[in-house]
Amino acid sequence: MTLRPCFRTLLVAAAFALVGAAAPLARAADPPPAPAWRTFVDVDGKPLPFKTDAELLEFLKTAEPVSETHLSGGINFPRKVVLVKDGLKVNAVFRDVNEDKDKPTFGGGRNEIGFTDSYIYEPAAYEMGLMLGLDNVPPAALRKLHYKSGSIQIFVNGTDEKKLLDKHVEMPKDQMWMKQVQMMNVFDALIYNVDRNRGNILITPDWRLWMIDHTRAFRKLPTLQEPVTITMCERGVYQKLKALDEKEVRQRMKPYLSSFEIDGLIARRKLLVDLLDKLIAEKGENQVLYDFVFVPADAAPATAAAAPAANAPAPTP
Repeated sequence: MTLRPCFRTLLVAAAFALVGAAAPLARAADPPPAPAWRTFVDVDGKPLPFKTDAELLEFLKTAEPVSETHLSGGINFPRKVVLVKDGLKVNAVFRDVNEDKDKPTFGGGRNEIGFTDSYIYEPAAYEMGLMLGLDNVPPAALRKLHYKSGSIQIFVNGTDEKKLLDKHVEMPKDQMWMKQVQMMNVFDALIYNVDRNRGNILITPDWRLWMIDHTRAFRKLPTLQEPVTITMCERGVYQKLKALDEKEVRQRMKPYLSSFEIDGLIARRKLLVDLLDKLIAEKGENQVLYDFVFVPADAAPATAAAAPAANAPAPTP
């Protein structure tokens, strides 16, 4: 299975936009401290008191569900769940999809042998993101709800990209946004995510890109899905990719992935490092690696009034 053509165009465009502006991306001597943007909130919008992800995950796994509603837009019917514990009331997302098909057919005649769509890949993606130093994959864990196995994930208040485009809100073209897209490209190549459509990119009011819905990731294939989209890499992610210890990866992925899926992950990690090393040798380190510190934008995606650019990709259905 491949990405839909118009969305692939977006990813490639982001990659080459960064290449064209590579000169100013030389490493800064003293980058500004990261803002305290990564704060999750309760149902009333108040910051949660958890100091660590571990505390948040414990809440998600043990809090009592008091209400559920189906989320619109998802093809595997995720549910928004209100969890209550110790006076806290928090929104979360529960997924219980768990399908295996020999050869499903997708739009345009595309097909994928050994297709899997499973909730178990959501916490796997979160865990893999941690190993790369990524903090924009929402914390997720395994849990049962009404005696049914699934994954539970903190709910992030934001708008998916498709809805923004439907409202004629144009995606930014600045380096802050393009760098986030390129980090997503690298992550999706590593986990072989076949379903990064515009409904699976969540954007908060400060233009922070969150990667959600990874139930169709972690294929067994030892190849890179879209290597053309990989032209640059955030410096810290690249360093962590190179330093990934196979034994640690297997240990941390074991609760979620089969041995064959982990084999594919390990193989893709090597291909990614080799590709980036080749780009560095050809273009120079400062033309390939960049530093990223998120600085919130002023305009809110849900309210920004901007006409679509003439060459803006068409929204993905």
